[in-house]
Amino acid sequence: MNEKMDYTREELEAIIEKSKRELEERLSKMTPEERAEAERKAQKAIEEDNARIQKILDDAAEYFSDKATKDKPKFCASCGAPSDGGNFCAYCGKPL
Repeated sequence: MNEKMDYTREELEAIIEKSKRELEERLSKMTPEERAEAERKAQKAIEEDNARIQKILDDAAEYFSDKATKDKPKFCASCGAPSDGGNFCAYCGKPL
């Protein structure tokens, strides 16, 4: 499923409408207990997805925070030399 699929807006809307109709048909055939169980499973899946998304966001925030980058060497934007932590580059003298 790694191939790229190109759809027009109209084709996507038709796919969505067809899926909605099929879902409504399947739901109409369920007992109230089956429907409640399906809704519970769907809610659980949504909560798990949200937890995974939040973990990714938290990991990204930590990675890009000063805490994560302070141990990594910084480089001069002008010449690319490693910084010694001062305000000016030790090699080219440009402000860091």
